[in-house]
Amino acid sequence: MRPFKSRNVVGKLEGSDPKLKDEWVIYTAHWDHLGRHEELKGDQIFNGAADNASGVGGLIELATGYMKLKPAPKRSVLFMATTAEEAGLLGAKYYAEHPLYALEKTLADINMDGLSLWGKTRDIEDISFGNSDLDDMLAAATTKRGRVMNPNSQPEKGTFYRADNFEFSKVGLPSLYTGAGRDVIGKPPGFGQQKKDEYVAKHYHQPSDEVNPEWDLSGAAEDLRLLFEVGYQAANADKFPEWKPGTEFKAKRDAMMKK
Repeated sequence: MRPFKSRNVVGKLEGSDPKLKDEWVIYTAHWDHLGRHEELKGDQIFNGAADNASGVGGLIELATGYMKLKPAPKRSVLFMATTAEEAGLLGAKYYAEHPLYALEKTLADINMDGLSLWGKTRDIEDISFGNSDLDDMLAAATTKRGRVMNPNSQPEKGTFYRADNFEFSKVGLPSLYTGAGRDVIGKPPGFGQQKKDEYVAKHYHQPSDEVNPEWDLSGAAEDLRLLFEVGYQAANADKFPEWKPGTEFKAKRDAMMKK
């Protein structure tokens, strides 16, 4: 353990509507990992290829796609690679408490923390399911592409509360956080779950989280198309996404929007 200063890295695409370009949609993915452990034998470097270089790669691809839009979305879009997620979501927390642009003018955070790595899936998992209108937007995009959206399959693990989206949610900003689907096309039943379990058991937060030549990123590309669609719809919509009634973050957002 050592103290040091680090930074979030932010890219901005300005919206095309003169009245709405001061409102924002944010995409996030954390760029940090666990560094180096000099007491380990052999490989000492925690590369974090899946967690979360895959998400940062997705962030860059989304930004590339948005830059090709003519015209740009009505609202502006931020693409933020957050730091110090592994140290307690510190980069996201810092932005949530010191935003570049007012949170009451920010519509949503769409967070990526590990993408689908084993091919196209019939499904996508909504880890933040049941919280906001973003769920409904994701479901519509998924249906349009002939796929299925499933709710968080393991809510008892608290994954929603362990990723950057949580810091944005805590200050009232509706957030979406998805996970890889399990039903991998062309693979036997249970293959997707097997690969997830294998990753958690052998590679999660280990030096062995490295790029695997057996990965098939076509599934990641399909999932990114869904996240692109949700962000694009939010950036052009007539109204802001809202928390669903009874959600623990709704009161914070309601108070913010009344100011």
